[in-house]
Amino acid sequence: MTRLSGPAADRAGLDPERLFRRLAGAPGLILAVSGGPDSTALMLLMAGWSARPPLLVVSFDHGLRLEAVDEARLVAANATRLGLACRVMRAAARPSGGNLQDWARRARYKCLAAAAREAGFDTVVTAHHQEDQAETFLLRLARGSGVYGLGGMAEEATVDGLRLARPLLTVSRRDLADVAEASGLPVSDDPSNRDPRFARVRMRALLPALAEHGLTPARLAGTAARLARAAAALHYYAETLLRDDFTSDPHGVVRGPTAALAAAPEEVGLRALALLLAAVGGAHHTPRLDRLEALRDGILAAGAEDRFRRTLHGCIVNLAAGGLTARREWGRSGLAAIPAAAGVGVVWDRRFRVEIPIVAGSLTVGPLGRSGRRLDAAARSAGRDRASIQVLPGLYDGARLIAAPEIVAAVDGGEALSVLEADCVVGRRLGLHPVNVAPRN
Repeated sequence: MTRLSGPAADRAGLDPERLFRRLAGAPGLILAVSGGPDSTALMLLMAGWSARPPLLVVSFDHGLRLEAVDEARLVAANATRLGLACRVMRAAARPSGGNLQDWARRARYKCLAAAAREAGFDTVVTAHHQEDQAETFLLRLARGSGVYGLGGMAEEATVDGLRLARPLLTVSRRDLADVAEASGLPVSDDPSNRDPRFARVRMRALLPALAEHGLTPARLAGTAARLARAAAALHYYAETLLRDDFTSDPHGVVRGPTAALAAAPEEVGLRALALLLAAVGGAHHTPRLDRLEALRDGILAAGAEDRFRRTLHGCIVNLAAGGLTARREWGRSGLAAIPAAAGVGVVWDRRFRVEIPIVAGSLTVGPLGRSGRRLDAAARSAGRDRASIQVLPGLYDGARLIAAPEIVAAVDGGEALSVLEADCVVGRRLGLHPVNVAPRN
């Protein structure tokens, strides 16, 4: 069995006990390994960590290059030499267009998350390093990102309910390459890492020239880390603003006084508004900063008697009598349905935790939709507009609605409906006070 060659790691100051101490105690770790020097070094360092939990190496073949099959085999062989379990996964389908790197990233993380859940693990570990962080900082600077984007990649994040750990963000590419080289393990070379069609590759090519002027990867990554600290402080005060002044109802509608946004420092108010929109809109990320700034300016400029209605990030924002209301937008094509299985809970639209009853059929969870007298009656009964009812979840057998939240199921609309247990998580995402009865919008 191959062992980690200590001298290279020691020379670089790469102590696995220090690098990975925050990962100790995890039930198990998924290591994302492509076979290149960076991820091979991650695998080697992990293998040399005395306190390591169970490890599963996962190599992902995007199906974009013929060489990827051999690269996955190489990863499996290297893992075996280190005494580590390995699983090779492959993308289910090829992209039909759009941003290739974005598709590859989403497909990769989807498979890594699946591997973690199947193994009973809760953490995915990647080999992102100092140069990756510097490139991310520059890419976001070029896009005009604010303090949150310029904070770069977080050392830890949550993706699809799993912890994503990047413990090597302070380690240079050269140091990782030295570790891989000293081990004697073969590594692969992905030519897409040098393809100038990709913005990250073009930014990478600028790093040597920037370093001549003091803008080294270490300096850029350090600046990102300091901005991340500032962003964390702003985030704290934004969450406090929301928690103190805003409420949510069981249908995912959030309300609060515009005066609270006006009184807050601009950056805190912007962050609070961004968090609110992401939660209400069921989004994975916050809105673009320029659009968020335009929305905040519009809210603060609107008079008490003005009719104000804007849509952004999957939300409809209304103002009335000095109060702001945000609710989910139906959108141009409606909201997507997801497959469901009897007796298994699902999260729909990142807003509702839905408990699926024990029933037979071709089950899906989807929006209640635009049509039907039942929705009109439910809206009248609850004193709500139908737009806020149609974005609630329903359980379908094929195209037939068979269960709905009580606000709809209790209405006489022909065929009897079961009551669907749907717990709204919007307020919990924001730490808001729940309210049971909401006035008409």
